[in-house]
Amino acid sequence: MSPSGKPPRAVDIVRRGLLTRPWRSAVEAVRPPWSPQESQFTQACTRCGRCVEACPGGILQRGDGGYPAADFRHGGCTFCYACAGACPEGLFLPRDGRAWDIVATVTAGCLALQAVECRRCQESCADGAIIFRPVAGGLWQPQLNRAACSGCGGCVAGCPVSAIKMEHSHGRSLAGM
Repeated sequence: MSPSGKPPRAVDIVRRGLLTRPWRSAVEAVRPPWSPQESQFTQACTRCGRCVEACPGGILQRGDGGYPAADFRHGGCTFCYACAGACPEGLFLPRDGRAWDIVATVTAGCLALQAVECRRCQESCADGAIIFRPVAGGLWQPQLNRAACSGCGGCVAGCPVSAIKMEHSHGRSLAGM
């Protein structure tokens, strides 16, 4: 009982999380490429960290709960499949399909959209999915070909103002990416 005589309210927040991450927004982590659906992944993953250690680009990091998550601020995924090869649980899907269902999105914070010349995302895009087109009376503006985007995240690391976000191709944004 609280001092007011009322039962305490149930709080669904871990105390440590209050200080270490934004708790008001749901953050959906980007699991390693070729991971199964989230519920299946978190049920089967033992959080051994072998996939994180095997990632040559260092984009896989230990995320919430110790599960591996992609952090594109470290660079783009090369889709080398080393993470899958290192997994003792064998929970990764075959390499023949699309690695994941994420694509890049250029947000309003983009320097080019703020009338500042910048094309770092285009330079960082190995797929050629980001191009700049001229607009009447202004700077060239970024255009993203979502069909050409592999979701590697190279453009995220290349953006000097963090204006590139990764989102599921079905439209739900991935916060923090």
